[in-house]
Amino acid sequence: MRKLEFCRQFVHLQRKPIRFDGRPYLPSIYAVTGRNLMLRCSRQTEQSTFLVNTILYEACMNPGVQMLFVCPRMEQARVFSQSRLLPSLEESPIIRRVLLGRNGRRPQVLNMQFANGSALFVRAAFHSADACRGLSVSLLLVDEFQDMAAGDLPVLQETLSHARNGRTILTGTPKTIDNHLEIMFRQSTANEWTIECGGCGKGVILDERSLGPTGIVCPECQAPLDPKQGHWVARNPRAVWGQGFWIGHAMVAWVNYNEILNRQRVYDLPKFKNEVLGLPTSLGENVVTREELEACCGTAAMAKTLDDIPRQGRDRLIAGVDWGGGGTSRTVLIIGFMRSDYAFQVCRLERFAATEDPDLVLKTVAQRCGQFRVRLIVADGGGNGHVLNRLLLDRLGRPLGLFAILYSSADHPPQQDGSLTKWTVNRSATIGGLFSRVKKKTIIFPRLADFGTYVDEFACEVADYDDVTRTVKYCHPETQQDDALHATNYALWLAVHTFSPPERQSVADCY
Repeated sequence: MRKLEFCRQFVHLQRKPIRFDGRPYLPSIYAVTGRNLMLRCSRQTEQSTFLVNTILYEACMNPGVQMLFVCPRMEQARVFSQSRLLPSLEESPIIRRVLLGRNGRRPQVLNMQFANGSALFVRAAFHSADACRGLSVSLLLVDEFQDMAAGDLPVLQETLSHARNGRTILTGTPKTIDNHLEIMFRQSTANEWTIECGGCGKGVILDERSLGPTGIVCPECQAPLDPKQGHWVARNPRAVWGQGFWIGHAMVAWVNYNEILNRQRVYDLPKFKNEVLGLPTSLGENVVTREELEACCGTAAMAKTLDDIPRQGRDRLIAGVDWGGGGTSRTVLIIGFMRSDYAFQVCRLERFAATEDPDLVLKTVAQRCGQFRVRLIVADGGGNGHVLNRLLLDRLGRPLGLFAILYSSADHPPQQDGSLTKWTVNRSATIGGLFSRVKKKTIIFPRLADFGTYVDEFACEVADYDDVTRTVKYCHPETQQDDALHATNYALWLAVHTFSPPERQSVADCY
């Protein structure tokens, strides 16, 4: 029996069978059986109810199952057990009989042993996960994950090490974009409740742009929309970590729309986005949005061979490489070309894990450059680039221009350095040029299904204004990667400066 059907038949809430009316978004969530599930939720969107139902379902349907529920503070743990879990258990007749037996005695709050051999351990892990060490379970449930100690999830998941099919469920309310809840959400499929607009055909997500004066509207044509008519769309359909879902007040049945508008008036923006919309916030100003980046996606799939490249670009391909290093930074390779209409088309993106063998990364990058017959290569010249750029040229074994980019606060003419050409460029100016192209849609990415996992590496960038130097500095949260942005920026910079249209324009006109 599936979890949702089990809940409908056996779970009672306030002494009545639980109902799921007006919640068309729930069946997909309750149906997840994979090893990892992430729920990024507004406040009061029934994530605790979901956790209670999951515990009751697993305890009844899998006798002998061992489970661990973790939240930041012990007081929260006790409230969950005493005010949410135990009342639901005791008010559901059949579940009470299965789990509590004939005597119906309440189990201990922190170490629940049930009559059928199932067990639930309840722990707190605000500063560390030490209280969970030594436990061995097959299901780990973490509530208010955003307030847990950063880096504790691997320690918590050690409790699953002996389980044949260990599973993890994370729930929480977002904070900033560099919070570990948001990091895990980005690793998931990141499903968004999307409503198809009958007026313009656009897919609308329930963020602040969809909040009209009297109801949910399409940001493009202002047509009224019904949140109940939505469906889940995965932002990262190829994610391997697990399923993720974003739930906000605009999609739940019990929140009056006027309450949402009132909270928008009285809450500050971060609080409104976090607790009402279920969205993270940034400390700076985001330069480009995910919507702007997705609007730059074309219809072409990620190129796998040279035949997948448009004919006009096959003899003018440029490879951009952002070398990884330091154990956290990844290597990213992009291949693209400048079209005759001055739009830069990205045909392929490829990333390599920070833990990947450097020699294997170098070998693969060289193979891709040969496979696609790239005309020029441009890579970062700092860090590992001092060594890897020359090794890359050696592996290619053919005459090829390779430019090593060095970021600075000013531009300097390119200088020959042996087989390389070193080029110092203004970091903020070049990144700003790339973002200008995004806003004007003069950069084309592969189709969204292929580019989706790279979107956040561009959208994470924020602009901080320095009052002393009167300049804008682009930066990103330390916990978020932006390697794809820099690989693309290098390739775009070189494409602009090496492209010769029939009637050549100035470099400034190319932006």
